[in-house]
Amino acid sequence: MKKQAKKTASKVIAVILTSILVLMCFAGCGDAKQGQDSDGSTSAPNSSGNQPDSTTAPSGESKVVVGLAHDPQNIGPFQGMSPGRIGILYTAYEFLAIKEGGEMYGVLMKDYKKIDDLTYNCEIYDYIYDQAGNHLTAEDVAFSYNSGIEYGNLPKLRSINSVEAISEYVVQFKFDTLSIGDLGALWMECPIVTKAAFEASADQMATDPITTTAYKCTEFVSGSKMVFTKTDSYWQTDESKLQNTSKHNVDVIEFDIIPDGSQLTNALKTGAIDVTNWLSDVDVEDFMGKDGFDVTPVPDNLTYFLVYNCDEEQGAFANNKEFRQAIAYAIDLQQIVDGAFDGNGNIAKTWGNTNYADYVESWLDEDYYDTDLDKARQLLAESGVSDLNINLMIVSGDVTTKIATIMQAQLAQIGVTVNINPYDAQLSNTYKYQPEQWDLMLDQAGSTSYLVNVWKLAWDRSGYKHDGAMNFVKDDQLQSLLETAMDVDSHDDASMDAFHQYLKEQCYGIGLAQSMTNIAHTTKISKIVVDARGQTTPGACEYSFK
Repeated sequence: MKKQAKKTASKVIAVILTSILVLMCFAGCGDAKQGQDSDGSTSAPNSSGNQPDSTTAPSGESKVVVGLAHDPQNIGPFQGMSPGRIGILYTAYEFLAIKEGGEMYGVLMKDYKKIDDLTYNCEIYDYIYDQAGNHLTAEDVAFSYNSGIEYGNLPKLRSINSVEAISEYVVQFKFDTLSIGDLGALWMECPIVTKAAFEASADQMATDPITTTAYKCTEFVSGSKMVFTKTDSYWQTDESKLQNTSKHNVDVIEFDIIPDGSQLTNALKTGAIDVTNWLSDVDVEDFMGKDGFDVTPVPDNLTYFLVYNCDEEQGAFANNKEFRQAIAYAIDLQQIVDGAFDGNGNIAKTWGNTNYADYVESWLDEDYYDTDLDKARQLLAESGVSDLNINLMIVSGDVTTKIATIMQAQLAQIGVTVNINPYDAQLSNTYKYQPEQWDLMLDQAGSTSYLVNVWKLAWDRSGYKHDGAMNFVKDDQLQSLLETAMDVDSHDDASMDAFHQYLKEQCYGIGLAQSMTNIAHTTKISKIVVDARGQTTPGACEYSFK
């Protein structure tokens, strides 16, 4: 979509800027009695310019401090994904496998064997021990996966029919369905812990995970920081079998939770932190070409989405395509890229972005709800909707607040009043499955494999207990087209385009924008290493300690 020179643009931006200030002030007061910001986290104590440099560990240990904009909160193994959680995931946990460059590599997994199209045997190494000295066996792998399925926070796992230990070090996986890219995605979806350690934890590892990684959580201050210290007993001593996510090139990794953008920027400037993925595109310019700092750009595989609640009983957008399309035509995606990412991003042209090999290039030239206020007003009139007050749920954060406030101002132009409801990641992840809690939802997602797997996360009905897609819609045609696109034998441009066109027409949800991730860091870090989700992997980074 090209930038559109509208006469109303300056008015919209003025309203946006005012609204952002108001919303941020409101959000900052939400939990003041508990000393928390609205997302349930507090600013890290070392974010002030008056604080001493905290990036040096005692006793000569090497240390890196990572700034996170989102609080992971509960860091137990079977919790749902969130922006904060993905930042600490590989420091805290190991998985059967990881993906790098689109290829699957074993971590705990030594080898695997295909039994039939839906059955695979996974063999793990026989010398894996956790930080408490518990020997990890196939029974523990089965326990982890079955617990992940039972907790219900990892929807990908619902395509698994059964997980069973068939010998001391071999686990058998039976799948109900297995689409292209699924095997690797499923084997890097569930953190693996020993049953003994999990059952010994007083809080189900919410604050004290005992895992197989080279780093043990030695300090957890809710809403403030987490400290991981390298152990001297990591199980994988064969360097040739060590994946990036398991490397341990630094002694101490500290994650500081700093949700306020200006404080996060100041923390890097003053040396309170060493690296962050979470600076705004405006603030990151302060570190480009500046002595002592560097910026590493990384394409983001995440896309921001707008989801319409189509629950038959509670959904404001159920059975009303005109209402959904009216909202879509009123939103100017380029304004979102310019206002939320300072122009450092791309508008979406489907439910996802161009990072994936199965993205169909012709979509770039299509009309994808290009802004048309007259058409939006016409569709709104045709929808017959009289109550134009809608609730937009977001995960609290600077970027999400900007996106939401921009859309709020845009929709006001067609007479729709948007109430922005910010929640912390954990509460938002709970509310997204409760249709009475929201009308619109700002979401984001990505995949470590194919675009079709981004679609699967949102639109595959088999992945949700309520038997609808993420937005509760129960559309048999949508499901059929998705299954065809996911099938290994029929996954091609034609099947991808068929699903894309149908979803676009029905407008159950729309892609908004893809941001570029600029990782700003001190020159203490000589080389940034990221995982399959584009997150900094502190243990694998290379350092120049003085």
